[in-house]
Amino acid sequence: MWKTLTEIRIPDILQFVADASRGGQAVHIGTDSLQTRRFTQFVTVLVILTPQKGGRVVYRREAVPRIASLRERLLTEVWKSVDLGLRCSPLVRGDLTVHIDANPVVAHKSSAYVQELVGLVVGQGFKALIKPRSWAASCCADHIVRSRGKLPAEARAAILQSGVM
Repeated sequence: MWKTLTEIRIPDILQFVADASRGGQAVHIGTDSLQTRRFTQFVTVLVILTPQKGGRVVYRREAVPRIASLRERLLTEVWKSVDLGLRCSPLVRGDLTVHIDANPVVAHKSSAYVQELVGLVVGQGFKALIKPRSWAASCCADHIVRSRGKLPAEARAAILQSGVM
């Protein structure tokens, strides 16, 4: 379920994007993840910026059984953003940019996958931003995944009941 930062539910994300970006506003999409003991939580944000008026942020939280591989987790993050971008691109008149939460500095483990992740985004026809410029993923989504509380009990129960773990 998509929500605003004030927890208002958005029943149809595509209709929201069409309405909010009608004037040719820039749309930015990013995903971040958080590992817990048994789960990996993903938060995907969609930010619509209106120059000199601010922006609108909506997000979606998803949880899956823990993903141990950093490469798989980063690819999943990027694919969630690209998938949303593919669904939204026919509705967006302005720029649509995908933000990647990977650091090109060799000291960081994610640097080994930057080229592959950027290739995935650019290969689908979107502009890609990486750290330190990928604010939608590394700031917005990161803030939500870390500060908006724990994984909801119903999500935990659904994953445990699925028997995947």
